[in-house]
Amino acid sequence: MESLAFLSYQTADKAVAGQLKVILASAGITAFLAHEDIAVSEEWRLKILEQIGRANIFIGLLSKNYFQSHWCVQESGIAAYRSDMTVIPLSLDGTIPQGFIANVQSVEVNPARISIRDLIPGFLKHDFAIGVELLTDLLAQSGGYRSAEANFQMVLPHLPIMSDDQIKNLLEHSAENSQVHHAQLCARDYLPPLLKSHGHLLKRTTRSLLKKACAHYA
Repeated sequence: MESLAFLSYQTADKAVAGQLKVILASAGITAFLAHEDIAVSEEWRLKILEQIGRANIFIGLLSKNYFQSHWCVQESGIAAYRSDMTVIPLSLDGTIPQGFIANVQSVEVNPARISIRDLIPGFLKHDFAIGVELLTDLLAQSGGYRSAEANFQMVLPHLPIMSDDQIKNLLEHSAENSQVHHAQLCARDYLPPLLKSHGHLLKRTTRSLLKKACAHYA
């Protein structure tokens, strides 16, 4: 199923919403942004209802102004009513979910440094395969040993229910990035069990590279 996101935000936060749309696009997820995606001649109320109906992910950018907008409140109410929609509230200033989405845990984010990492828990709930792919891509892009360890730690809770192919992909990405397979915690604690259980799925050269790196930190 294609992932379509509806971004709900107060006008004052449209710049953050624009950044988020770009971040989602980089992950292959199409997002609807009212101030960009509604043509001048369109009936905007109908367009918004149409897009909320099509979307399967609702991302609310909560701020002090969000719940003062009756349009935002109505959008979040529609999202909460739909059992087939994943609701991801992102708090820009500490504002917590209210009304129909009060039972959904929000994630506080820095509006100046919002990233795909902030969205991964919601995507794991929405579509586990997409969430795991995002986690694996995040690990593959690790730019330092500590960030590689932090990124790998995000994967650990999900390993028991990941498929063989997903773990194989994780190992292959780990082999391609020396910041991962030479990060001490990764090489000493995280990779060896996966090599033992899934190493046979790898190419010989990939398996050998990872085993050599892990042996160095054993």
